[in-house]
Amino acid sequence: MRLWPCARLARIAVISVIVGACAGSPTRGEVVSSATQAVTPTRATTAAPNTPVPAGQPLGRGYHLLLDLGDRGVWMFGGETAGPRLGGRELMDTWTYQRSSGWSERGRGSAPTATGDAIAYDAASGRVVVLAFEGPSYESVSETWVYDVSADRWERRALGAGPLAVHGARAAYAAKADRLIVLDEFGETWAYDVDTDTWTKRAPASHPPGRRYYAMAYDEAADRVILFGGLGSGDTWAYDFASNAWKDMAPPTSPSARLYHAMAYDKKTARVILFGGAGTGEQPLGDTWSYDYRANTWTELRPQTAPSARAWHSMAYDAVGGSIVLFGGGTDRAHFGADTWIYDPARNAWSPAP
Repeated sequence: MRLWPCARLARIAVISVIVGACAGSPTRGEVVSSATQAVTPTRATTAAPNTPVPAGQPLGRGYHLLLDLGDRGVWMFGGETAGPRLGGRELMDTWTYQRSSGWSERGRGSAPTATGDAIAYDAASGRVVVLAFEGPSYESVSETWVYDVSADRWERRALGAGPLAVHGARAAYAAKADRLIVLDEFGETWAYDVDTDTWTKRAPASHPPGRRYYAMAYDEAADRVILFGGLGSGDTWAYDFASNAWKDMAPPTSPSARLYHAMAYDKKTARVILFGGAGTGEQPLGDTWSYDYRANTWTELRPQTAPSARAWHSMAYDAVGGSIVLFGGGTDRAHFGADTWIYDPARNAWSPAP
């Protein structure tokens, strides 16, 4: 079985994550378990957006998740209307985006009761998996939710052993290995095997220092997971599952250090595209870069038009349009937007979605 790449996992009974980053959550080394559950989740939490949006459009948000569903378009889940100390609320809504028709709300009447940082799509079964770490009141939780795209339905799945320190972590699905790769805040590398429903600590000889709020994307042509940045970091790493080896790429030129940025792999050019993020003092950034693994080069693209500087946004490859879709984010945690942008790598051009 093979899954769509880009922060992807898979299967019906899938991932479980225990988060030890917040008060009241398990400490490192604890294992928590529970029986398999199939429940009807409560309705999505909603809140007034920072700026008005037209009816039938998603609210402005940050910390949300975007995913490529292949010919089904781009999928979005959750996020926050603003930071928790700024009057924000969690969003548990589900949307899909098609270039031809725009945004459409899905999952009406049901949604997860928690949100998270990592998602995956099982193309064979048509299901999306969300690793959830934060509840509607910003409490620490450990939940796995599965969304059936065709049935437009959510289910909660079993909890199991896996990485504990994943608050602020990201994930990438290594398609050739058929594994989900996660780097936790202690710098430990974990791999999730979809077919056996098991987590394995990989323990490579060297690895990136532990971090949060980095970005990862799977380079399908090179069969490498590419990691850049994170809290206090501006380094580039590549992970090869076959040899269980991380490599500090140390390219001659790189984007500046940042966190809360977004990356997506463009299949047409075989490049990882990066946009924005928060720099020193959480100053929003508005630069666009591409990374070529084989040449080990970052190139600042400098398109004539681009989204405004921002962080806390999300991006995904749109297989239908052959482009990158960006939604939301903002200049600070109190001002998250509801704008959609399309990046065409072939023309090096950003344009607002019609």
